Amino acid sequence: MVLTLFGCENDDTGPRTDILYFPLKTGFYQEYAVDEKRYEVNSDPVESTYRIRMQVVDSFPASAGGFVYVIHRSKSTDTPGSWVSLDTWSVRRDGNTFVVAEGNTSFVKLIAPIEEGGKWDGNAFNTMDKDEYVARDVGKPFAVDDQTFDNTITVEQESNEDPIVFHDVRREVYAREVGLIYKKVVQLKYCTTNECLGLQRIDEGIELEMRIVDYGTQ
Repeated sequence: MVLTLFGCENDDTGPRTDILYFPLKTGFYQEYAVDEKRYEVNSDPVESTYRIRMQVVDSFPASAGGFVYVIHRSKSTDTPGSWVSLDTWSVRRDGNTFVVAEGNTSFVKLIAPIEEGGKWDGNAFNTMDKDEYVARDVGKPFAVDDQTFDNTITVEQESNEDPIVFHDVRREVYAREVGLIYKKVVQLKYCTTNECLGLQRIDEGIELEMRIVDYGTQ
């Protein structure tokens, strides 16, 4: 679903202030509270609440230079600290481009230097259609529950609020020295047959919100 962006250790190229948005070293972790609702045709929505933990467990030199960092993801649905392994993702820096491999699909999460209104193709390293990401509110504070982060950047991945066919709103917020602190996804496909066109009856989709609750190094 989602992964924190990181800058590469031992790599002094590129804007140093931007790298502060992606703290990365072995043992660094983040935990998120997640609320999710999934929709399927002719079924009631399925709601779930859980936690996701991401931790840097390894790194190795990339063939094109820099490093690739291995991220282990785990999930808890009950007692905090009772984690079940999910999968492994990775992060690499390709020049000034930060790429997250979510399973077998790579996404360009950020291109440095970070500038207000900066744009890039989030799907540049996969086979999907172009998807323009935009940097918003660069350097501004952002509150997540009872935590306020003074210096953040919001990446607007999509802002399509079509009320007839498909609603697609996605954004991620990153804080300096913390990484990803908030993620929201609302992707809904509406019924478009004659009897329900324009009524916003959801056929399928997902609503997901992730909020950081803990981070640090172990």
